[in-house]
Amino acid sequence: MERKISVVIPVKNEERKIGQCLDAVFNQTLQPFEVIVVDGHSTDATEECAIKFPVRVIFEDYGTVGGARQIGVENSKGEFVAFTDADCIPERNWLENLVKGFDNGIIGVGGGIKNIGDGLWEKSIALALDSFLGSANSVQDRVFKDKRYVKSISGCNSMYRKKDLIDLGGFNVRLSFNEETELNSRLSKFGKLLYIPNAIVLHNQDRNLREFVMRIYKFGKSRGNTRLWDIQVIPPIMGFIIFLLLFLSIKLFLFMILLYVLTLLYFDAIIFTRSKKIKYLFSVPIIFILEHASYTLGFWRGITQSRRM
Repeated sequence: MERKISVVIPVKNEERKIGQCLDAVFNQTLQPFEVIVVDGHSTDATEECAIKFPVRVIFEDYGTVGGARQIGVENSKGEFVAFTDADCIPERNWLENLVKGFDNGIIGVGGGIKNIGDGLWEKSIALALDSFLGSANSVQDRVFKDKRYVKSISGCNSMYRKKDLIDLGGFNVRLSFNEETELNSRLSKFGKLLYIPNAIVLHNQDRNLREFVMRIYKFGKSRGNTRLWDIQVIPPIMGFIIFLLLFLSIKLFLFMILLYVLTLLYFDAIIFTRSKKIKYLFSVPIIFILEHASYTLGFWRGITQSRRM
């Protein structure tokens, strides 16, 4: 029996990337029933680029990614709703493999994310994020080799039954970051989230260091705001402990700094064995430090804001 899949793509000012994304979506081995582009009122030619394809363009006024995804869900007509982003390029068997993952007790299916991009820093970011130290057990920006149950699946590579999304109230329309994590936290109380390794999207981050740091800061801030407690909160908590040790015990402070440096070097060596390029021995640790520092600052900023609220 043919399964009707609606593909939802939130966009805003993505005229350079939306065409490549849509081209990949319409060249799937399993054709989508419909493709919905949810535009946050772009000021560039995003809409003009999108309507070159047989899509429905819907505008949203929430001004958040969570709001855009929810608008897509509410306007979808398929049995299943798949999500990706404008800066992603799904591989040809993406939809086919995602929908095959559904079985009794499975409430959501997600796949792996391969970061792509040119330049030293873009590739260094990709290497850092595709590691435990960069993304922990999260499937965000990573590709695991084996099928597994997970706590969350990525917003740019996921599929759900529309009925399940509607029954649980859908996405939190106030969130632009961690909106899928918050949704998955609620969904996982009623079923399992499955990661499958053969449903891949290529993610073209195309960000310089400043943009990367600001994005990670916002992820941390959102995690603090929403109080989503999991392994991703370890770096902010450890950072706070190390900061306190600076005033309580210089020896313990220096020991923790040394331990952190040794951890960086360990993961740096692992990444070097994969990349075989000397330059990443020096660039990847910088990415790790920037990522952990900006995420930690964002997290505690989010915690203090949520308390005031």
